[in-house]
Amino acid sequence: MKKLMIALPLLLITLAAFYRMDNGQWALVTSTNTPPSRNECGFAAVDGKLYLVGGDATAQPVEIYDPSTSSWTKGATAPSIMHHFQAVDFGDKVYVLDAFSDRNYPNQVPLANAYAYDTKTDNWQQLAGLPEGRRRGGAGAAVYKGKLYLVCGILHGHHDGTNGLFDEYDPKTNSWKSLPDAPHIRDHSMAVVVNDKLYAVGGRNTSLHDPNNFMSFFDKVVLDVDCYNFKTGKWSTLAAKLPKGTGGGNCVNLDGKIFYIGGERATATTPNGPQKDVYYIDPETDTEWKAAPSLNKPRNGVGAAVYNHQIYIAGGASGDIGLERFGWK
Repeated sequence: MKKLMIALPLLLITLAAFYRMDNGQWALVTSTNTPPSRNECGFAAVDGKLYLVGGDATAQPVEIYDPSTSSWTKGATAPSIMHHFQAVDFGDKVYVLDAFSDRNYPNQVPLANAYAYDTKTDNWQQLAGLPEGRRRGGAGAAVYKGKLYLVCGILHGHHDGTNGLFDEYDPKTNSWKSLPDAPHIRDHSMAVVVNDKLYAVGGRNTSLHDPNNFMSFFDKVVLDVDCYNFKTGKWSTLAAKLPKGTGGGNCVNLDGKIFYIGGERATATTPNGPQKDVYYIDPETDTEWKAAPSLNKPRNGVGAAVYNHQIYIAGGASGDIGLERFGWK
């Protein structure tokens, strides 16, 4: 009996999991309780903890992972349904700048307001929303020198309105400013900042529907990577295209390298499905994307964050296994 009582806690620890990447491989990170399962969510790192927000379901509580204890706790429930977005961390807050606010596929309505989750007070704050005609979901989001940026996305759920819109949010004044459009339209895409440049990466054109197949947009992926130079205020497009495109992947800056992770796609010969692919590039020195080790399990609609020089991913379709982590050693 004594041996059984000792073994049970160890079993519980192994049943709940994240994934991480150690020594150039994605590895499972155990947790002491069951990790949350959700997709089309956001993930962010703030002050030593990881925050999973939103998801394609009813309004969800924030799920908080503490690496020091390998455990999950629940935070405040979101004030709205929010899914199809890239979470942004700035200061003590996690920002949701764009998202869909209902589940009426394929005509989901974008959020009328932006929101911030305060990690210190465990409260959600309603912020100014994007102007009419620029509200959207599936956009890329990033932070640069105290301001938050939103690029591309789709205006009308999964129906139409794929765009190259580019907007700046100032948290000090709670106000928005429109900037020049990106060169390529895309949605279900991501953004990342490296040094003084913002990169719009991945995604597809969900507005493209074949006459006899509304769902044909899954193969309309965008391989071009657009770059906005904050110092010059101008857009350009990298010569290096993604080797394989997806919608609903995620993108992070790990030590100056851009990693593009997972997502979903169809081809002329294969049906749509989540992917294991991971690619990376140093945008300052590399002329092409390189393949990183693949995920242990394919995922799209996955949240991603960087903490302690490692990438953490959580959730996503086919992502009920919890969290993965990656880091070079």
